[in-house]
Amino acid sequence: MESIDPSIHIGPQRSGAAEMWGKFRALGGLGHLVDGAAPAVGFLIGYAAINAEIGVLIALVVACAVAGYRLLRGDSVKVVAISVAVVVVFSLFVGITGEGRGFYLPDLIICGVGTLAFGLTLLGGRPLSHWISRRVGLEPAAHADPQQRIRLHRRVTLAWFAFWALHLVVMVPLYVGNQVVLLGSVALILGKPALVVMLAASWLWVRRSLQHPGSAAAVAVSGA
Repeated sequence: MESIDPSIHIGPQRSGAAEMWGKFRALGGLGHLVDGAAPAVGFLIGYAAINAEIGVLIALVVACAVAGYRLLRGDSVKVVAISVAVVVVFSLFVGITGEGRGFYLPDLIICGVGTLAFGLTLLGGRPLSHWISRRVGLEPAAHADPQQRIRLHRRVTLAWFAFWALHLVVMVPLYVGNQVVLLGSVALILGKPALVVMLAASWLWVRRSLQHPGSAAAVAVSGA
């Protein structure tokens, strides 16, 4: 019989809030708050005070400063480089569109792709969160009741669909109306910080579903 993962089924359970906070920190949530917020705030200050070009310049300077600080602390070069690259891509869209609101166009594209991806897999009966959880090892490779797991992941995938769709519902009208400062303020809340919180909440949701009193039988056993 295959042994049950002790990290899932053995030991006292912490409160949901404490467990989620632990995962938030493990995902680098605090660092992502700075990575995502500082350059964006810099852009908004520069845009509101002078113009979009100055906003881009400030955003890039802030991103590089944060990257230098994190490298000195010993953070991963790859993660830091990705954070800077994201700001560079967002900044390029200001030049491509010739408008300050272009800084947030990549954000809207990402939200559109996320909405379509989770929505289409939900309609197709193969929820995306199930595939992702399997890939990262959160979801058991085999299960005594696979349909029960699919039902669970339909709800998780629906939550992710709503998460991305909410971004579009709130941000698209602001983008169309060229309300750059308000759009940027909303993006600060719905951007990286909200994404890390959603990842932590999804991890806790799936993990707790495997800790349910009746779920031990759900982990498949091999052989007799």
